[in-house]
This record gives sequence, C-alpha cells and structure tokens, in this order.
Amino acid sequence: MEIFSALSILLILIGAFYLVKIKIDEGTLPENGRKQFADTSIKISSVKTRKNNDNDFFFYVGRCFSKYVNFDGTATRSEFWYFYLFILIISAITIVIDYFFFIELADKFGVGLISSIATLLLIIPQFSVSSRRLHDIGRSGWWILINFTIIGIIVLFVWYATKSNPKLNKKYK
Repeated sequence: MEIFSALSILLILIGAFYLVKIKIDEGTLPENGRKQFADTSIKISSVKTRKNNDNDFFFYVGRCFSKYVNFDGTATRSEFWYFYLFILIISAITIVIDYFFFIELADKFGVGLISSIATLLLIIPQFSVSSRRLHDIGRSGWWILINFTIIGIIVLFVWYATKSNPKLNKKYK
C-alpha cells in the first residue's frame, strides 16, 4: 500500500510538472542548443517567442540555488512556486528511492536516508526563497514562523500567492 501511495504522489507531481511545462511552452519554440540562462530566442514565422528568463522552470530553480542563503531582496511568485514544485518533485523521487533501496533504514528510523539528505540540502534555500517571497508582498521574513500553527500554513499560502506590491516591498529591495 505504501508503494502505491508513493507512486501515486509521483504520478501526480509528474502530471503537475507536465501541465506547468505545457503552460510554459504555449506558443513558444525553444532554440536548439540555447544556453540555460541566455536572454535570446529565435522567432520563427507566427510562433510567439519568449525570453529565456520568463517563466522558465530551470532558470528560477537555478536562481534560488544561486541565492542559497540570501534572505535579502524579493522573489517573484514564479520564482517561489517553481522552486516549490522542484522541492515536491525531488521529495517524491527521494521517497521512492528510499522505499526501493533503503527500506530497512526507513523502517528502523522512520525516515529514509536519501530523503533526509535532500531535506537537509533544500531546507535553507526553501526558507530563503520563502522569506524573499514575503518581502515581495511587504511582509517580514519572520512571518515564516507562523508555519508552526495550523492556521498559519493557510495564511502563508495565501500570502505566497498574493500579487507583488511594488509600493510595499521598496524597503526590501
């Protein structure tokens, strides 16, 4: 039953990633051999093109890792949600790996080896991008601490989805 749960979570996350990827690629044609962080694109006939840094999953994940421990500044909604999607995908993959290869450790200690390592590597950039996202809507990064209450999780998700407010986030830029 646990394998069914892990695989269903993985399939849901892959489906969500696929839907996001379709949304990104609507009306675009990727340039062959383009660099990941380049701003160039090729316009072909009537197909719309986009700059590489607009709504690009790997661009935003790379940006979050380049600002690994930077709690200053702001993060856009796209940057935050793409990194959150990345964390969900990595979590699902590591849970499946732990289940297939390290089941004895997971049964003995209650947590898997690979998922524990991934959590340790991803928790700091997750807090960093969350703090910068709160700065973007004019809130202090310390509001992350309300995550420890049940109602706080809901409030944070509403704030994370809130549109940026340039008037409020001036002191954090």
